[in-house]
Amino acid sequence: SAFHKESNPPSKSKRNKPTREKILTAAQQVFSTVGYSEAGIRRIADIVGLSSTILLRHFGTKAALFEAALVAAMGEPRQPEDRATFGRHVANMLADPSQINCPHAMSLLATGNDEAREITIRVMKKYTVLPMMEWLAEPHRESRAKQIMALCAGFALYNTQLNTSESKTIDHH
Repeated sequence: SAFHKESNPPSKSKRNKPTREKILTAAQQVFSTVGYSEAGIRRIADIVGLSSTILLRHFGTKAALFEAALVAAMGEPRQPEDRATFGRHVANMLADPSQINCPHAMSLLATGNDEAREITIRVMKKYTVLPMMEWLAEPHRESRAKQIMALCAGFALYNTQLNTSESKTIDHH
């Protein structure tokens, strides 16, 4: 999201940190490419080289794994620094080809599943909409934040699923 930097939340145990991070990265890749409904625990576990049972010991359920992966992909909330270049910043961030684990793609591809959609709405509100509302201030800050999110979602959908261009970067001309 426009209000996040890429970072993973700290793991519960230093011993499990590399495995947790690997699981989250694999989950982000799968959820952001095939969506929640098509993502299987076994598929994610295979990428990491673990059994499904061990993967589920870390997260409990597919829904909990999705939520942890989405939060990790979003990173900590942070407000943009420059209002004058906010639009360009958002567009470039959404079009960044190095951002394979796109939280926007994860969110959009989760809309077909009720449980994943509820998780996405809760996480997006906490990590994106509320920080954006604080940054925007009145008047109508909530509706403006939601409009920006809708534009970001449309751009992310186009760029990750429908863009026919070889280059997904933004042309500044």
